[in-house]
Amino acid sequence: MIKSFRYASLALIAFVIISCSQKIGLDAVSLPPIVNVDTIAQKYNIQMDFMKHHLSGILIVRRMTDKEIRIVCSTYFGPSLFDLSLQGDSLKVNSCMEPMRKKNVLHLLEADFNAIFLSQKTFKIKKKEDNFEKRTKGCGFSKSIIKLSKFARGYPECICIKHPWIWTKIRLEKLNESTETNDAE
Repeated sequence: MIKSFRYASLALIAFVIISCSQKIGLDAVSLPPIVNVDTIAQKYNIQMDFMKHHLSGILIVRRMTDKEIRIVCSTYFGPSLFDLSLQGDSLKVNSCMEPMRKKNVLHLLEADFNAIFLSQKTFKIKKKEDNFEKRTKGCGFSKSIIKLSKFARGYPECICIKHPWIWTKIRLEKLNESTETNDAE
């Protein structure tokens, strides 16, 4: 009786571990970057929600000459929230305000920005239409859902990244040059 209970417990533990592991199915293919970063700076409105905390500002992304992608986020009033560099799969923190300078927060930002600006092999396309696409990765606490919409010239104008288990959402909306000149007037 005790041996059968032990085997049943081991089987249950193995089942739980296998079912929660990250799987790459047949529909997971190598996907191109969501946003093609160029040497000309691209600007986005950014809204970040973490539980009840909300931050908004401007995200500026630019490819540097040494294949480095520079990501700078500042509030609308000027103070910089973070200044990051992606080179390959590694993230370098150039500067970051103190509340965001936590290992888990930086790891989450690294994973999200890698998913947007670098090609990915672990995402699955769940739903794809002419002007909408939904990609998912992982399960449990590591689950990420990326929704892409308002496509122009093959790239999305609106990107929404959700981490449902930790109540985190990042929303990017591309700023057009015509929008910037109208705001200045």
